[in-house]
Amino acid sequence: MVSWGSLPQQVASARLWCWHGTKLSYDRAYPLIAVLSELHTNALRHTASGGPCGRVRMEMEGYRGMFWLAVTDDGALPGAVPTVPDLGAGFGLRLVDRLAAGWGWFGLPGHPITVWAVVDPRGGGSPVPAGEPAVPSRLEAPARLEVPAQRAAG
Repeated sequence: MVSWGSLPQQVASARLWCWHGTKLSYDRAYPLIAVLSELHTNALRHTASGGPCGRVRMEMEGYRGMFWLAVTDDGALPGAVPTVPDLGAGFGLRLVDRLAAGWGWFGLPGHPITVWAVVDPRGGGSPVPAGEPAVPSRLEAPARLEVPAQRAAG
């Protein structure tokens, strides 16, 4: 896990962290970088992560050519009505929805929320031997959750 501060300029550093972590060419890693960038930017714009002393935590894991990433924010802005990730009218999560094989979120409104995505940088479905999951079972439904994972509409 890596943690970034509240400065918008740190999104560029996070993109480099993501790209180097994939060990892929930039062109191949671009869908994953774009998804991470959107989720990071959303955390800074819409949560306490973008405020003084805010932070954004990230995780990334590769499995069979696919990548799972998670971005966790600091919860709702003080005095703001708690919200949850939704496709809505914005562009960012629509882009995530188009580039990711799947995405969703978990947490409680008003508290830190983790938005996750699974991205296949190969651009299509990958062949997986019969009887084996496409992603590790811990990525499908992390056992540490007390709140059921919620899938975004789309």
